[in-house]
Amino acid sequence: MKKAIVFVSVLAVLFSVSVFAAKPSATLPVITGAMTVDGSLADWKACGIKPILINTKDQVAIGVPYWLGAEKQSAEVYVAFSGTTLYMAAKVTSPKGLKNNKTDGNIYDGNGIELFIGFDNSDPGREMYTETDYQFGFSTGDYSKANKKYAVKPSVFCFNLAKTVAGAKIVTKPVEGGYIIEASIPAAFLAGWDAKDGGEIGFDIGVDDIGEKGLGRKIQMTWSGDKDGYKNPKGWGKAVLKATSCK
Repeated sequence: MKKAIVFVSVLAVLFSVSVFAAKPSATLPVITGAMTVDGSLADWKACGIKPILINTKDQVAIGVPYWLGAEKQSAEVYVAFSGTTLYMAAKVTSPKGLKNNKTDGNIYDGNGIELFIGFDNSDPGREMYTETDYQFGFSTGDYSKANKKYAVKPSVFCFNLAKTVAGAKIVTKPVEGGYIIEASIPAAFLAGWDAKDGGEIGFDIGVDDIGEKGLGRKIQMTWSGDKDGYKNPKGWGKAVLKATSCK
């Protein structure tokens, strides 16, 4: 009986290690200079920054039956830090494009991007947010192509702090088959800011999409494939920060 218990315990440990090892890992740039938040990906590409791809069924964390395939629901997401700013940009394939009529803490329930950042990743298995963990939401806003106006403007919200991000900038643009979204968050907003060359952070990305019908979120794709990142950092991946020269 003792041997059986030991064997089961060993299996449990091996399983937990294998799950941890399966977490995705990325390298994110810490840039010199700054990105221009204008809804263009040109400066990202000029700097040689590669996007993180979210385009597989395994990354559909919520709403698998509503996923229409990568050709209709997927994203290329860029993330970078400077000495003073967190930058995010994405080219998103989405049936409804710039369609999010929600505000503040409800913007997850429309089209947009979520970004999960944990500056102290010394305990990657932590099961609750610490003071250096953040969940940001970037809403596309609700844009009418016919009127060329926003009924609801794009916005940036920090869910775990339950407040709008002061000093944030955001621009969204419709493109064929979806949209481009670009935003910045000042380091001054983040009490736990620690973005330096060689640093390791907890990291994940979410893509919220309302699908072809309706106004509420039908699916969420995440880089890690985990659906509980909004409350539990344990499922996030990680990123190593690397100094990159961008002028």
